[in-house]
Amino acid sequence: MTTGRLASQLWRIGASTAHRAEAGRIRSWALALATALLTLAVGGLAVTDASFDGRTQRTLERSPRLTAAYPDEPVRALWRWDPAEADGLAYDVIHLEPLTDRLTPPPGLPRWPLPGEAFASRALLDASGEDAVAAQYGRLAGVIEPAGLEAPGEFLVYTRPTAAMLDRSVMQGISGFGETTGTGVLGEHLHYFGKAEFLAAYAGFVLLPVALLVAIAVRTGATARDRRTMLLAALGSSRFARACCTAGEAARPVALGAAAGAVAMLPALIIDIPLPSTTFILAARDVRAAAPLVAGILVAVPAAILLVTALAQPRRRAQATRPTAVRTRRATWSLWLFPVALLFTVRVVDLAPPDTVVVLYATGYLLVLVTLPSAIGTCVSLLGPHLATLGYRRGAAGLLLAGRRMAAAPHTVTRLVAALVIAIGIAVQIQVWTASLTAAGQGAVDSRERLGTSVLRVAPYAEPAKVQAFHDALPPEVHALAVQVHAEGKGQVALVGDCPALRELRISCNERPQPISFATSESRLREYLGGVGAADGMEVVVRSGDIAQLAAAADAGRELVLFGTGGQQLPLATLNGVAHRHLAMTARVDYVLNGGGLGKLTIAAGWLRLLSTAGITIVCLSAGIGAITDFLRFGRELAPLSVIAPGRRLYGAVAGWSLLLPAALASLAGVGLAWWLAAPVRSVAPSDPLGLASLTSGALVCALALTVWGAATALRAATGWRPGGD
Repeated sequence: MTTGRLASQLWRIGASTAHRAEAGRIRSWALALATALLTLAVGGLAVTDASFDGRTQRTLERSPRLTAAYPDEPVRALWRWDPAEADGLAYDVIHLEPLTDRLTPPPGLPRWPLPGEAFASRALLDASGEDAVAAQYGRLAGVIEPAGLEAPGEFLVYTRPTAAMLDRSVMQGISGFGETTGTGVLGEHLHYFGKAEFLAAYAGFVLLPVALLVAIAVRTGATARDRRTMLLAALGSSRFARACCTAGEAARPVALGAAAGAVAMLPALIIDIPLPSTTFILAARDVRAAAPLVAGILVAVPAAILLVTALAQPRRRAQATRPTAVRTRRATWSLWLFPVALLFTVRVVDLAPPDTVVVLYATGYLLVLVTLPSAIGTCVSLLGPHLATLGYRRGAAGLLLAGRRMAAAPHTVTRLVAALVIAIGIAVQIQVWTASLTAAGQGAVDSRERLGTSVLRVAPYAEPAKVQAFHDALPPEVHALAVQVHAEGKGQVALVGDCPALRELRISCNERPQPISFATSESRLREYLGGVGAADGMEVVVRSGDIAQLAAAADAGRELVLFGTGGQQLPLATLNGVAHRHLAMTARVDYVLNGGGLGKLTIAAGWLRLLSTAGITIVCLSAGIGAITDFLRFGRELAPLSVIAPGRRLYGAVAGWSLLLPAALASLAGVGLAWWLAAPVRSVAPSDPLGLASLTSGALVCALALTVWGAATALRAATGWRPGGD
């Protein structure tokens, strides 16, 4: 028989045994699921890369060509960028003033806005409302087209100041739009996080759990399949022939999984897809740009899984024609890599450059999670002979059998605890990162919850005529104070306002400066003063006067603060519009504590919830599949003992020692090491260590549940066992 015919026949033999083999149906479904999820996970990497590249390209196309950087190009327009915020999310406001009609407007705009007009993105209009956007930036001239947006869900505004508010001194000259290098000077990517940070989180929360699922699926029902492989070797088959048989067994479920993954990715090629728990909308045009690479992935992933199934077989050459128990050489690379990865991860913050810390930390953390199960399995296998000896001396059959089993099959322990360890690692990272994100912006969040918009800061402080015009345009229920903050020495905060405004804050009206106590001041004023640093011992003085006549000082900053009558909430959008029309084209009305990074924290927390939910779901699937197959094998191994030990105590004892002990050790080691590895994150924002108690308890409960499940499976197998010819 030729090699080709033999390989084809062995492929068909493998395919025919797919469902009849031990745990065959479970393995088929596990392989299909693992292939589908790996296709989606690796395809997600390609789509992520294309999305970042597409967003960068669109941002470059709309970025201004500043004449300061291109002095040989003429000034054809004036340009100005300012930050703004809506629903806690930062976005860009672009002020434009064309100097010639021949210059093409930025991408996404059908024409230049007229003085007092604005174009806004659809996402911003939907989030804030068209009336609110128009109230802030002027008459709404239209919607920015998708070609001018970094992503479909981006918040963006183009506005043109009126002739009265146009301030050329704060604007930059540009020759047009379209950069060729860098990442652009505006865009939502500048407000949030970069590609490296996202890929680090993606690798830890998605790729690692999927890799675990693939490993478990490939080795499901491995004992009987390894015996068959050794039999083929004893009959003289080559390694290639044995690989064909193994791959033939896995081919159909792998193909089914690849097809399912392709179907799941198909909608993203057609429509823009909003991702749950985040504000991000995946652009179909970016996915289509990655279509050739995704097509390659649809072929490469199934081929890689078939290759892994073929390579994950015993390689020992048969020394006899009789099938024997498979004994493979234990891999030791994980044992020496584990302590290295452990120390590296904890020390990476002190050793690595700041811009690489996140990626290197994630890499080290992944290596620890990958190698920890093997280290635990090795420790348990070393402990097994001692437990067997102890069981022999004490006449404890359950301890004797468990010790022998643990020593002979450490790989079973490794598979059992791998999912548990990775789940614990993900859970601890979720806890510490959530705590750090919360702590980073908690002051601003708490301030907004206490005050809302009852106190607002306004900047910049403009020339007297414009400050007076702004003050005159305020609604009657809004009071304004002018503030000057001196930074020299201990510092001083000077407040100036008319008598109604001072009385609103329970301050007597006096033209002479009078000191007031920070601790006993009115609650809204105290909150504002804390925001400008007065809580640190700065002197606070107040006098009545004209807020438009606050003298400038070289060492002091000036701004306005607004209070509502009776503590009522102020209309933020309306006041922003008043400031833009009367105070300055760059004016901004904002909360007492802006917390500039709240939008970034909100987005990061949303992505963390999405990725961690996906990761934990995949880990749970891995744990369930691994437990089912291991318990089936566990039950078959203990079933013959029903002849000499018909009671239930033996099965419970063996399950307790061989399942509960490794799972409990893995739980405690996983929680302790994961918490220790989180030290770099906790050094930024301390987390509550009491959270470990619930996490540890949950892990131990899972370990106990696995033990009960395994004992029940063994007991059922023993009840129906009959002697066979195996």
